[in-house]
Amino acid sequence: MNEQTLSDLQKRRHTRALQIIKRWRLMDDDFMKRCLKNNIPAVECILRIIMEQPDLHVLSVTIEDTIPSLLGHGIRMDVHAVDSAGTEYDIEVQRSDKGAGARRARFNSSLLDLNSLKKGNTYDQLPESYVIFITENDIFKAGLARYHINRIIEELSRPFNDGEHIIYVNGDYRGSDDIGKLMNDFRSSKVDDMILEPLKETVNRCKNNPREVAAMCADLEKWSMDERSEGRAEGRAEGRAEGRTEGAELLARLLKLLQAEGRTDDVKLALEDKEARERLYKEYHLE
Repeated sequence: MNEQTLSDLQKRRHTRALQIIKRWRLMDDDFMKRCLKNNIPAVECILRIIMEQPDLHVLSVTIEDTIPSLLGHGIRMDVHAVDSAGTEYDIEVQRSDKGAGARRARFNSSLLDLNSLKKGNTYDQLPESYVIFITENDIFKAGLARYHINRIIEELSRPFNDGEHIIYVNGDYRGSDDIGKLMNDFRSSKVDDMILEPLKETVNRCKNNPREVAAMCADLEKWSMDERSEGRAEGRAEGRAEGRTEGAELLARLLKLLQAEGRTDDVKLALEDKEARERLYKEYHLE
């Protein structure tokens, strides 16, 4: 490959990366994590609205905080936050309904507790904990903005009060209240369409600050090169195993296109969600 060809290829990769960044929203977990890294004001804005606590104060924010399990599977939280009352929050963005299943919520909650109880402390010193899933779709299909999951004593119809909470936030909710404004901002790819100032300022910085954009482009271009190489090998293997059916061939083409553009969330959606897969076929004009 001569220098001119290499330069043209690099320019195409850079242009493709810019297009991906332009489409990104807070509902895309890679972009959300970059926006919220060490960003207490933005996380505080999100939690105040979800928790309906306007005086909530966040003390710390950690992105991709890993909680290992000595005996098995650990977790990596999208956003781990702690407030001034010591309450712990695991905030997860999920575009695929299957990624926000009840047993995953249970697992995340249990490991959050395991990590919170310090040596020498009693069980009564466990802090309140919230696992919060912000889902692209209304997974319970009841049209509500939030769904709160808490244990109860069934025979007595009263709360168990164990301090463990799970909240599902409906990313498709479109009300005019604060949670509706928050979900609008999570869905918006354009800064001008956003409403809440802490989030609007954050997304504007990530999308328009030259240093931020350069860093994201570099990451995407590297990811694209790695995934193209892996994708070609995987595509050949899939083609040998499943290429006898037209549907499998079409899916393989879609997955390679998504991998080449760094759309990891959409790869999962294409594999797990039929309606999302059909939308992606139309987007890429695959028939």
